[in-house]
Amino acid sequence: MNPGIAARQVALAMDGRLLLTKIFWNLQSNWHWRYHPDVQTLSVQDTVKGLQRLLLAEHGVMLQQTLQLAGARPVSLEALSRLDIALYQEGVDQRVWRAQATLLDGTTQLFGIIVARAPGASSTLTQRDFSHLQLLHKQQPRYCVTPYACGTAPVAGGVAAYTVEWLDSYKELVFEVALDGGVFLVNAHAAHRRCSPQASRQIWRRIVEILWWYPQLRAVNIQAGDFVGQIGADGQAELKLTTARALAPDATSVEHLHAMLGCLITASGYLSDGQQPFHRQMACDVFLSRMQAVLRRRFGDRAPELAQRQWALFQSGVFAQQEDWLKEDCLLATYDRWCADYPAARAWQKTRQHWLAYAEAVQAGQLHASWWFPAAEIPVVLDRLAPQGVPPAAARRHRPRVLLSGPR
Repeated sequence: MNPGIAARQVALAMDGRLLLTKIFWNLQSNWHWRYHPDVQTLSVQDTVKGLQRLLLAEHGVMLQQTLQLAGARPVSLEALSRLDIALYQEGVDQRVWRAQATLLDGTTQLFGIIVARAPGASSTLTQRDFSHLQLLHKQQPRYCVTPYACGTAPVAGGVAAYTVEWLDSYKELVFEVALDGGVFLVNAHAAHRRCSPQASRQIWRRIVEILWWYPQLRAVNIQAGDFVGQIGADGQAELKLTTARALAPDATSVEHLHAMLGCLITASGYLSDGQQPFHRQMACDVFLSRMQAVLRRRFGDRAPELAQRQWALFQSGVFAQQEDWLKEDCLLATYDRWCADYPAARAWQKTRQHWLAYAEAVQAGQLHASWWFPAAEIPVVLDRLAPQGVPPAAARRHRPRVLLSGPR
């Protein structure tokens, strides 16, 4: 072997060992457990081995690329002081890790690592998530996290993993049916908060607006934390999409609207048969039976008590009010989206065109009817929102203020 090549290989091996000494893994019990794994799931320890080899492969190219994208500047691995990686969340198909790189100049850079729990379907899904996020981010970067780099961790025949933007100030948002008739929670370790019904309404409106920016997006699961959000100093909420499980690139706007309605839900959705809207005069025994069945899966013996609380809210009209709000906010969010491109009058005209075209398609039998937003109600809600022809301009100039209550 050429002496120069041999010396270079020794130097690279030494560099790899040096880099390895800078990586510290935190395998504390994860705070958010969503799933009990089957026997095919990789252990946390095996996952760490695979990720470590992936990050160090080819002289750390994936790690360097990630640090440069996260810091938006050139970064040499020689400038890395330490890299702390902590298990953050367990999901059905993936594990989520939070990584913090500290450089010799004292600056820090955060990024996330998403890794499949097992080879096969979970790994394929993870690779697809990354490619979908790349497409959506290129289309509109403001409303989804930035994907950095993707690779295959050499463990168990190979499992997919990718690095992604990590936003410490953004927290997972999930819709919780067991509180206040159904509200959003800020779901984060040691920072759980719940939103008021009014604030939850405003979050729904932001989510629907974001879905309009990504018309090909499908399989959105709002109850599984597909969105994260932050509350700014001015009290306004900003949301970002974190997951893109499926895309339908050739879908029409009517098909997109139909799919969007299918992923939205209020607490009343758990009282529906999935075909027809829930009965607003539902008998107590029917309500309690359905609601307890929903709550028992998570709250066990507390389900009857919680269902009684929900019954009191149902009787007061909270469930019906929230469903009516969501109908209005779907239309107003469409208007918000088009106000980014057009003057108010034209934006409202496009909003009407989209929704009336959808209603006509349903009434013509081209699409299945929404179980919670009957097509016949769409013209009525449109007219109610804009009695003078166009909603107030303030609806598009000012983002709604989102207030969080105290700890849950």
